[in-house]
Amino acid sequence: MGKNDAKNAIASLVLMLAVGCMLAISGIYALQGKAAGDLAVRGLRSIFDGDAESVVIAVFGVVELLAGVFIVLRCFIGDRMGSFGNIISLIVVIVWVVVIVLADIVNGIGKPNFLAWLLQFSKDLIIFGAIWLCCR
Repeated sequence: MGKNDAKNAIASLVLMLAVGCMLAISGIYALQGKAAGDLAVRGLRSIFDGDAESVVIAVFGVVELLAGVFIVLRCFIGDRMGSFGNIISLIVVIVWVVVIVLADIVNGIGKPNFLAWLLQFSKDLIIFGAIWLCCR
């Protein structure tokens, strides 16, 4: 293993742990009903009302939590899940695309002001790129 390979392995591990923890914590926030911790929850609340809102947010929180746990587990057990792991990886990518749509587009493009929106959108795309790298 070369010096660059070791650096890439460490960087990949740190990235996977960070993304997994972020998704798991966002899922916990969603299950607690705290919109401040998860921008996608705010987007869901703007679409749904009443009981449907609670159910959709709970399902989304569980999926987000499980996606985070899956990514963290992958750090330690590797790709031993086979095609099931590939399906879970695809679900994780889809979940984050949904987060981007809900948080950045449904909540309003350019709100509260364009620069603040662009900053949040850029952060979400960086996270998407990290998730893509972790799940491929």
